[in-house]
Amino acid sequence: MNTQLNPITLPLAQNNVIEASAGTGKTYTMVTLYLRLLLQAGENNFPTALDIEQILVVTFTKDATKELRQRINQRIQAWLKQLQQYQQHQDPDKLEDPELQKLLPYIEANLELAIQRLHFAAQYIDCAAIFTIHGFCQRMLQQYAFDSGLSFNVEVNNSDKKLLQQLNYQLWREQFYSLSEAEAQLISDIFKSPDELLNSISSLLAGNMPRINATLPFTDLSAGIAYYQQQIAFLDQLEAQQFSDFTQWFAEYGENLQKNSVKAVQTYLDTDFSTLNIKARLERLEKLTKLKFYAKKEQEHPLLIRELQRFFNGFSLKAYQESMNYLYVKLLRDHFFAYQNQHNNIDFNDLLRLLRDALLKPQGKKLIQFIRQQYPFAMIDEFQDTDPIQLTIFEKIYLSATPDQQPTGFTVIGDPKQAIYRFRGADIFTYLSVMAQDQANRIENIYTLQHNYRSSKGLITSLNSLFAQAKNPFFLPEIQFPLIEAHQQGSLTIKQTKQKAWQILQLDYETKKKEAYQLAVAELFACHIQQLLKAAEQQQALFIEDTEPQNSRVVEAKDIAILVRDRFESQIIRTALAKKGIASVYLSEKESVFNSPVAQELLLILQACVTPFKQRAVLSALGTTLWGLTAPQIYQLKEDEIAWANLIERLLQYHQIWQNQGILPMLYRLFQTEMLPQRLQQFALGERYLVDLLHLSELLQQAMNQQQNEEALLNWYQQQLTGQTDNDENRLRLEREQNVVKIITIHKSKGLEFPIVGLPFILTKKTNRRNDSAFYHNAEKQLIWDIRNEHSQQIMLENNAEEMRLLYVALTRAKYQLIVGVPQQIAYKEKDEPSGLNALDYLLIQGENNAFTSSMQYSDLFDRALSPEHWQLSRADDLPTEDDWRPSLSYPQTLTVRQFKQNVEKNWRVTSFTGLQAKLQAIYADHFSDMIQDHLDRDMVVDLADNPVIDLAQQINLYYPAGFSPFDFPKGASVGSCLHSYLEKADFSQPITPESLTPICQYLNLTAEWITPLQTWLTHIFSQSLPQLGALQQINRKDRLTELQFYLKLGNLFNNQQFNQLLHQYHPLYDQHYPIRVDEIRGFIRGFIDVVIRQDNKYYIIDYKSNFLGADLSCYQLEQLKKVISAQRYDLQYLIYTLAVHRYLKLHDPAYQYETHFGGVFYLFLRGMALPDNPQQTGVFFTKPSTALIEKLDQLWGE
Repeated sequence: MNTQLNPITLPLAQNNVIEASAGTGKTYTMVTLYLRLLLQAGENNFPTALDIEQILVVTFTKDATKELRQRINQRIQAWLKQLQQYQQHQDPDKLEDPELQKLLPYIEANLELAIQRLHFAAQYIDCAAIFTIHGFCQRMLQQYAFDSGLSFNVEVNNSDKKLLQQLNYQLWREQFYSLSEAEAQLISDIFKSPDELLNSISSLLAGNMPRINATLPFTDLSAGIAYYQQQIAFLDQLEAQQFSDFTQWFAEYGENLQKNSVKAVQTYLDTDFSTLNIKARLERLEKLTKLKFYAKKEQEHPLLIRELQRFFNGFSLKAYQESMNYLYVKLLRDHFFAYQNQHNNIDFNDLLRLLRDALLKPQGKKLIQFIRQQYPFAMIDEFQDTDPIQLTIFEKIYLSATPDQQPTGFTVIGDPKQAIYRFRGADIFTYLSVMAQDQANRIENIYTLQHNYRSSKGLITSLNSLFAQAKNPFFLPEIQFPLIEAHQQGSLTIKQTKQKAWQILQLDYETKKKEAYQLAVAELFACHIQQLLKAAEQQQALFIEDTEPQNSRVVEAKDIAILVRDRFESQIIRTALAKKGIASVYLSEKESVFNSPVAQELLLILQACVTPFKQRAVLSALGTTLWGLTAPQIYQLKEDEIAWANLIERLLQYHQIWQNQGILPMLYRLFQTEMLPQRLQQFALGERYLVDLLHLSELLQQAMNQQQNEEALLNWYQQQLTGQTDNDENRLRLEREQNVVKIITIHKSKGLEFPIVGLPFILTKKTNRRNDSAFYHNAEKQLIWDIRNEHSQQIMLENNAEEMRLLYVALTRAKYQLIVGVPQQIAYKEKDEPSGLNALDYLLIQGENNAFTSSMQYSDLFDRALSPEHWQLSRADDLPTEDDWRPSLSYPQTLTVRQFKQNVEKNWRVTSFTGLQAKLQAIYADHFSDMIQDHLDRDMVVDLADNPVIDLAQQINLYYPAGFSPFDFPKGASVGSCLHSYLEKADFSQPITPESLTPICQYLNLTAEWITPLQTWLTHIFSQSLPQLGALQQINRKDRLTELQFYLKLGNLFNNQQFNQLLHQYHPLYDQHYPIRVDEIRGFIRGFIDVVIRQDNKYYIIDYKSNFLGADLSCYQLEQLKKVISAQRYDLQYLIYTLAVHRYLKLHDPAYQYETHFGGVFYLFLRGMALPDNPQQTGVFFTKPSTALIEKLDQLWGE
């Protein structure tokens, strides 16, 4: 049983579900709960007050996180101000927020502490843990990298579309390019093309793979092709054997057959199947088996038909297609994941999968504990749009806790009636599984919000009445429609007449064609909006609040939002509005500007500018909509020698500007001279075309910098026109954001509100997407791929349920009025199944109750469903279609630039060790050069009698051929980068193979003779025992992080004097003659640590150095290494690295202690690690900065 929510008494230390119907103050409630946690106020408190960084809030879009952060900050600031005023005046009237008034008894005893908590939260609002689900997963994987197993150098891409496209093409070539012509035709019949195939299966490439409900007759694509050919061969044989008998049978008994059977058989006999593809042939043969030949059932069908019936009982074309689709999806997923693992490349959806997998591993218990400690309370917004992976993540962290674990709170907020994002992978059945009775032990309380603060009373009453028409309006019994109470009392008034909540616009004629119906309804809407804006211009269309009529305001174009399904519907309504001079903007545009109508025409113009003497190119440009000449005008221009010569001269000038100044100045000159903007104004969507034209011009200018010449730029442009681009910069821009009618998809409108909402095409049936007909959920609410098409009723039910939820979202966006377009009569017959109806029709005929008669008009249906006081009907002939009124376009006469009045902190910057090192080397140039020269040019002759290194030198010759020792290995920055790259990816525990070293030799242009010495050298490096740590080859890969990136915060100014004092006191390599002197800065030091290793619960830093210090091992002994460390200021580098790791571990491991858990720092000078048994540890520098130095340095630099 659901309980109405009281945000002041909600138990915060339990697992709760809040179901918030549209407009019921969900965000306001979430913010109230958030502030309760900050203040530890209200009944059923959380055990402790939480800081702003301890409250996890997860929502599903970046815009939602931004809005939520703003709303929380606004309430914190408001409550802080009100409490301060109350503290000063002891006047309860100072508490304007009713929720704060209710919480006052809980905080009044310690009011100063409450104010301090709010003040702290306001200061650190940017640190609030408010994330998208992907942002949360990424943060957890990176913060707890050792426990999650995510490499720090993994690359996270915003989109995987380009990669999937490449892998899809590769897979298509591998699987199908070697096929015979007949086999290729088969693949073409099933999959069409690689692009069409990828588009149809793209939603299946992320998340969990659906289960299948049948055993596949083959196990891979090749076997599938062979299986199909076997079936076709059987049919060929069957028809060859039976066709003549079947023809004879038809000649003898054809007159006795049913009429429809006679026509079908005659068509079959007359068809040349060689002209049809195999798929069409199968479809026709299967249709033939379903005919009723005789009036009496007991008469036997001819043998061919009986054999075909037996064949199709065992073979289903749809099942075959779904089986092939399933195998292709599975194979592409395998290729995709393999590529990501191999290249350390993931996308945002993979973040969810990786965190889930990390939590499910045996060591995931520690990760769960860390996350629960970091975020004792979690609030998950839009939970109805979750999926199985997301549910598993939060289930493992919060819903699977044992009584002995630290108490946490977990509250999810959602509305199953608004679950409309199935195409993105959202799964309403996952949400329902949480709510199921058998899962009640996980969710302790279910609450509802039942007061609507968005829509007028008339709209809410109508909504309640409409959804009450059907017994089970949302098709799924777990989703009920609760009656909602209205809070708003406003209305729309036109010419002093209060308008009703529903405005029905009805066509005055019937049409069965969808396109004609949409065009007619769009024109009707345009006429209605024209009259509404006309009244508004005359101050006769007003929004009036019943409680505050003095606050009325005039209706504006921006108050009107028209909701559509897609961009095609948006084009229809935009064109109709434009014909009336009404500007509009489509807010859901995701198309690339290269797909716009003007993109191809611009190419023709560019080609004319490059080749002005090619008449065909010039004529093609003149024939474009952009240039705007008619056929007679082009002919006249071509025949006029002077006019034609002038045109060619202008084109040559444009080309010259292109060459000398760039393509953008050229295009601007062309637009101005040829008056293209003026020509575009005559078109209904001329403003749209102009914005696209300017956008394309900018993209061409950007691309010009990367192309060698005009021809290369045109080739690039043509590739953009034919390719699939998924770049935000290429998406269509809004042509204006001023006072215009908004057009937006229903999906994108979710969560938004508009004063007036138009639904012109809400009665248009949707066209099912390909995958809608292949999936359903079983009794356990698991997603199943219906391979054999055995659950079509369940699939239809789920599709209808989604459509009903989409209707609910559309009907709950308006504040004052809904405008709905309808025909005269419902397109439905009494024998039809109600489940096949449009969602609104389904409600109007009272759902499965089906209280419909064939003579019922829409006016009758609305009269039965809605109260007469809440709806009104306008027919097409009630609206003037030939009104010349056009809205006036008003723009600000004077534009001013805002003045920047803040202070810019000049000392704040992001620097790096390399930047600090360069500064020091510039200051101490002479000293630095002398020290380095001492190492490079000193006498290399060694006293053989006294120097034990002679033995090591002899051993070098034992392991390396002359001229191929590590000292002979090439030098330079590129060599260091190459070795670092290899060591970063190498598995130290595995033997080094010659094949793995070939790329190094190729990159450095080394001969194959280097492979064996290089293999020996690297093997010695991996096997050498390091102090405390042991050999690298003993390190488990999961205990090693490579290329760890960090940003070390300098909260205080870098104070040279204090820093040098610390070094002088605690640092053994400090040289007081050459102190640290760098710019006094604040900000961050950025860097990458080669390797961080965890061994025996200690953490070690390793930095590889490929520096050439000399041609024998004596140059790599410890005393020499100390000089190099000091000369290159590597000591400053490892102090920065140590402090960065120290801060990281201190933040993420509550038990961490530097003295106990930090092992030290290794600088491995690789050329000195040339021998397998190296007791003198040549090439190895190891140190551990003192605890006092690191702690004082941490304080000095400030967090």
